[in-house]
Amino acid sequence: MKIFTRLFCLLAIFTCLLIQDGISATLKDIVTDMKPLEGYVVDVVGGQVIVDLGSDAGVHKYDLFTVFHQGRKLTDPVSGKVLGRIESRAGVLSVTRVEKIFSYAKAAGSRVKVRRGDKIVRFKEINAAVIDKTGKNNHFFSVLQQDLPALNWQERKTAKTELVFLREGNILRVMDNHGRVIREYELQQQVQPVARPQATSQSFAPVYGAGAAATAAVVANTTNGKIRYDLQTYGYNQGGSLPYSAIMGDFLMLNGKMHLAVIREHEAMVYRVEEKGLQQVARVKTPWTKLLSVCWWQPGSGAPYIGMTGYDTDEQQVSSILLQFRNGSLAVIQKDIPYIINSSDVDGDGKPELMLAQNFDQDVFFGRKTRQLMLAGTTVKTREYSGSLPSSFRVTGGTVFRQASESIRSAAYIVGNKLHIREGGRQVYTSAKEMGGSLSTVRYVQDPGSINPLFSNANIEIRPLAVDVDNDGMREVLVPSADLSVFSTVGGANSIKKTWVSVLKKTQAGTYMKGKIGGDYDQYIQAIGAANGSLYLLTVNPSGIFTEARGQSRLLVLPMAE
Repeated sequence: MKIFTRLFCLLAIFTCLLIQDGISATLKDIVTDMKPLEGYVVDVVGGQVIVDLGSDAGVHKYDLFTVFHQGRKLTDPVSGKVLGRIESRAGVLSVTRVEKIFSYAKAAGSRVKVRRGDKIVRFKEINAAVIDKTGKNNHFFSVLQQDLPALNWQERKTAKTELVFLREGNILRVMDNHGRVIREYELQQQVQPVARPQATSQSFAPVYGAGAAATAAVVANTTNGKIRYDLQTYGYNQGGSLPYSAIMGDFLMLNGKMHLAVIREHEAMVYRVEEKGLQQVARVKTPWTKLLSVCWWQPGSGAPYIGMTGYDTDEQQVSSILLQFRNGSLAVIQKDIPYIINSSDVDGDGKPELMLAQNFDQDVFFGRKTRQLMLAGTTVKTREYSGSLPSSFRVTGGTVFRQASESIRSAAYIVGNKLHIREGGRQVYTSAKEMGGSLSTVRYVQDPGSINPLFSNANIEIRPLAVDVDNDGMREVLVPSADLSVFSTVGGANSIKKTWVSVLKKTQAGTYMKGKIGGDYDQYIQAIGAANGSLYLLTVNPSGIFTEARGQSRLLVLPMAE
């Protein structure tokens, strides 16, 4: 009898050992387990790479680490403060053996150059894809992708995929490109989201997690004594990617399809958002050496226009161009418009009918005179703007809108990373210094012709979006926001700590309370749009100025209503 008892115990222990890698986990557990982990290369012996992270740090066999070569320090020329280091991606390592405080690894590719002292980061800038064999869990993977932003998420598995998330039933396996299992999780039962109210074509009902009141229209909570207004999105879907760093984009719904206008360097493209990704429908090159901004304009019921502003480094001047988008092509209407231009959707119907034109000032870049662009046939003219705008208003990074219940126009604009909202001639809101943070910047000459010219920098911000997100008849102001206080790398793939979308809600008392929509991202937000109950974000991972980091742009679709 004792023999059978011992055999039974041994069998139980053996069974436990066989299944110990299958961890019962929630989505939060998975994200915590796969968060980036930073270390360094201790030594390189033959084909073996020794790193300073082991089982005590949570390293597993076959974990993937990206290798970064560390270059010289970058310091602020005025303060002397160290901003970061120049880094370049050298390849990927796969862990082969794990010890207590260190591990052995080998190159996961053929072109990996590793040297002692190189920085390594686990699960960062690794090409990842999902395979869902359940066929019904888009929400699970949407949230997973949002919560693991350090990975380079692909639309589908390709030859360049380095990490695969495979779900079969309630089992999630994380595998490398050789099919070796790095992690295996037994997923706990997921709580289904509660029903949400129906949304109109230009209103976006908030989505609440399980346990929240489905009938609530406003989520307000007290944080540090201040009232916040937070809206939760239903994860996100990746709507496509572009193999380059977009400078800026703008969204417009045309014929029932969302369209995205994008600029890069000295060319512009128009994409149609399809289920399978972004479909390019038009492309045009521009005369400028540096494009700065792009916007849609629809002053009437006909074909829409695209306005672009650029800087000519030879002439040291700013000008704009207007093109018409018709039948899948772009035709130039007028070039050399001597203004910085940008459009606004004043009445909230989803069509930006107002185009403002601001003069270029050689001393401060954004001038103090703002006019209105008009079309007389195919001739572009300007006239005085009939509304009231402050002298500090900037057409890029600014929008003019009107609430449905009000006759006066409001202006929301970003200056010095602060959002200002004015109603008529009255300032009603000023934010903390966390708004904007655009990738589009320009270095311009302040005194052309001088023997020793002075240079200055101007930030070209994304304009705020005024749209009714909670279906209460009042338009909220959505603003791209960024943590600009910490630089993770300078000139590399990312120089911001995080970005998010802030939302400003007007109360019945006429004041504004600030909150947040969706999650945090580690990429620049270069366009915001809204239609069909969803928010659209164009996020950009810039190419390195001092490194070999590859740029990439992604379209994220955040459902706000079913």
